[in-house]
Amino acid sequence: MYERCLNEAERILAADRDVIVPVKKVWKEVGNQGKGQGFAVPSLGDFSVMLEADVRFEFVSSHDEGEMVFEDQANDNPIEEAELESLGFFSGDRVKLCHIELTPELIGTMIRRKVDMTMDALTKAWELRPDGDQDAEDQLLDILAKTQKLQREVKKTFSEERMKKLEQALEEPVSPNEKKKPRRPAARKRVAPKSKRTTPAKLRAKKPAAKTRSQRGRRK
Repeated sequence: MYERCLNEAERILAADRDVIVPVKKVWKEVGNQGKGQGFAVPSLGDFSVMLEADVRFEFVSSHDEGEMVFEDQANDNPIEEAELESLGFFSGDRVKLCHIELTPELIGTMIRRKVDMTMDALTKAWELRPDGDQDAEDQLLDILAKTQKLQREVKKTFSEERMKKLEQALEEPVSPNEKKKPRRPAARKRVAPKSKRTTPAKLRAKKPAAKTRSQRGRRK
């Protein structure tokens, strides 16, 4: 039973474009396959433990992934939680296949898809808004405007072209000649000692001392 569940989880993750997928979403899809193919599926808690113990899977904390506005929020209302999940927003940890590398191009695609999905969900919420609640409309319009601005910035910052260039730059090997050599400390210049200036008085020859009277008398 367990191996069948894990194999189905691997197949579901391999086909999902999001790459990093909520564990609960995988569990539900495995459960649907179990009902159709006649194999049992454990509880969500046991299913998470199974995935974490298998070397094919890698867990990603929902906080590390950077979820959108109302994703990864605990919801005590099962009706609201079911509505969010129907729109593709699940709480809890995420999982990915270990052999899939998170390249810049792939990460950019995931971020763009996540923002687009959030914008679509907010647009549906606007269409289904209750009549006569002006405060709710104002709040929803404010969120829509901010998300739309975020959507434009994300498409510009994480564009497919930019992500491809970044990925190519990371893959290009660096030749040994291009590697920066460690800088040697600059040699200190020796400063010649300052020569004492010789004053004109010192350059003059010293005059012989004047002879005393006794010396002059001896010569006579």
